[in-house]
Amino acid sequence: MALRSALEDFESTTLAAIPGLLGKLHYIAGIHNGRGKYSHWGMGKTHGKEASGYAIRTLHAAVLTQVLRTPLRALDDDLRRSALSAQLTNPQFLLALEKRAPQALPERSAEASEKHLMAVLHALSALLQSPARASHLNASLPPPPVQ
Repeated sequence: MALRSALEDFESTTLAAIPGLLGKLHYIAGIHNGRGKYSHWGMGKTHGKEASGYAIRTLHAAVLTQVLRTPLRALDDDLRRSALSAQLTNPQFLLALEKRAPQALPERSAEASEKHLMAVLHALSALLQSPARASHLNASLPPPPVQ
């Protein structure tokens, strides 16, 4: 008998061990078939297929939402942590996440979420290609007030 719910288990055990929001999204995309099914042997064995699927699906949506709400400046730092943890270079990690984009979206995601995710990934890629043009000091600053 499990002492924790499948949701608590997946969040506090599996996801807590993965650095970075992008790292978490990359991991979930790796266990998602792109059609709403997730394969995680330990979760299925401990909590059953149905409960583990619900838990992973719920946290998948939460992680994606967090990624889409996080400022690019923070995601740029997150990318470095996530790539290092995956033992990839930053460009390799971004490319891997772009290739997994269909699986990085929960089933029945809004088209706007897909476009937003792709825009975020492309913006991060552009920052990697041209770091001198996008300083951290100028990123996400509002325009000066009109006088």
